[in-house]
Amino acid sequence: MTTLHGIGQGNERRPVTWRTRAAALIGAVALLVPLAVLGSAGAATATTTAYTVTDTVPTGSSPYGVAVNKTTNTIYVTNAGGNTVSVIDGATKAVTTVTVGSNPFGVAVNETTNTIYVANFNDATVSVIDGATNAVTNTVTVGSSPFGVTVNETTNTVYVTNNNNNNGTVSVIDGATTTVTNTVTVGSFPRGVAVNETTNTIYVANTGGGTVSVIDGATTTVTNTVTVGSQPFGIAANNTTNTIYVTSVYDGTVSVIDGATTTVTNTVTVGSSPLGVAVNNTTNTIYVTNFGQSTVSVIDGATTTVTNTVTVGRGPYGVAVNEITYTAYVANSRDSTVSVIALPATTPGAPTLAYTGSELQLPLGLAGLLLIAGLVVFGSARVCRRTQQQARPPASRMRTGR
Repeated sequence: MTTLHGIGQGNERRPVTWRTRAAALIGAVALLVPLAVLGSAGAATATTTAYTVTDTVPTGSSPYGVAVNKTTNTIYVTNAGGNTVSVIDGATKAVTTVTVGSNPFGVAVNETTNTIYVANFNDATVSVIDGATNAVTNTVTVGSSPFGVTVNETTNTVYVTNNNNNNGTVSVIDGATTTVTNTVTVGSFPRGVAVNETTNTIYVANTGGGTVSVIDGATTTVTNTVTVGSQPFGIAANNTTNTIYVTSVYDGTVSVIDGATTTVTNTVTVGSSPLGVAVNNTTNTIYVTNFGQSTVSVIDGATTTVTNTVTVGRGPYGVAVNEITYTAYVANSRDSTVSVIALPATTPGAPTLAYTGSELQLPLGLAGLLLIAGLVVFGSARVCRRTQQQARPPASRMRTGR
């Protein structure tokens, strides 16, 4: 006996009954349901716009700089008035205090080595903290009045801006040996510093000259100088889009620099006296502290527009983002607190019923689903009638004239 796939065994044909039609209908619905579910799974996503200050954590006196270790979910805040660093547990909000040099401002974290670097303005030093023990393991002498600090984790190199002179400099520290390997001359009164690890490029905001110095990390030389707004202060880089954001205190603006062309492509108006800036690379969102208004401006990196304004504590200075927990931390210098902001995460949007991973797309909504069901049932009925006609014996078909 030969098996014919899709028909049955041999040339035997079975009569079509109401049970057969019911089975066809059930099969059609069973086919549609998984497609609808898969389509919903592949639906477009939308971002909610709610920002909530969920907590306020007390710190030392006059907190300025903020840095986050996303891996350990730990936040580090420099307290310029108390010569300390507040170490905040991101889960419990418990605070541990570490004594560092005099008048600490900038702070940066190397997540790979779990090491924290603090720029001590009055000491002309950088304190090196072991993140595992919260102990200061080394003190590195740098230039006069160190202010900002950043780390290239890929090369394990630390960059520190030395602020108190018209011809500012950047000290380059080898993270492995904790020694200064180079000093780079930049613009007047350099403050903020940021690095794009993908391109190994360092950007320095020169407050006195209204410029940004661009340093090649491989050669440790200034390759370009970009004119931005008046009194540039904070600076941050989006490694994914190769875009740099610079706050201008006097202008109340943020300059947007294209890293590929090293040109200013846009200027965004924010709040009064913007100081700190941080980038969420995952959502392409920028957060700017407005010192004069006690707010944080939220900028959409795709449209370069301000989409939200969040009220925080008095005199917000530094800001940092944990991209894993969708949380931002703002140092309020006049409150001696840190505002904890819950950032909106990606949420499912309107279902498109598009099957992810293939070119199959189903019509939107219940009406489309019912239309497909009707077509399947109608087609099943036609097949059933045709099967009945083919199953009649020749004599029967001759008597009915078919």
